[in-house]
Amino acid sequence: MSLMHSPASPDPLLQELSRCEGRLSSWLSCSQANAQLFAADPVAAIRVAGLGMDENIFKDLQEITGSIARKIQAVM
Repeated sequence: MSLMHSPASPDPLLQELSRCEGRLSSWLSCSQANAQLFAADPVAAIRVAGLGMDENIFKDLQEITGSIARKIQAVM
């Protein structure tokens, strides 16, 4: 999945994250446990926050975060 898109076709993942940003921020500020979960596993935290995101968006997000984690591990 590429995060590079033309301005005419915004990325659905980025759109959804932008749409939920305020509610996620509020959820994170509600408790230290929420913030710790997000730091440990952002995708799980977003699920627990109950933001109403589509399952396909979660799959895309998991794919991207997994890819980043693998790249970091490869250089360590």
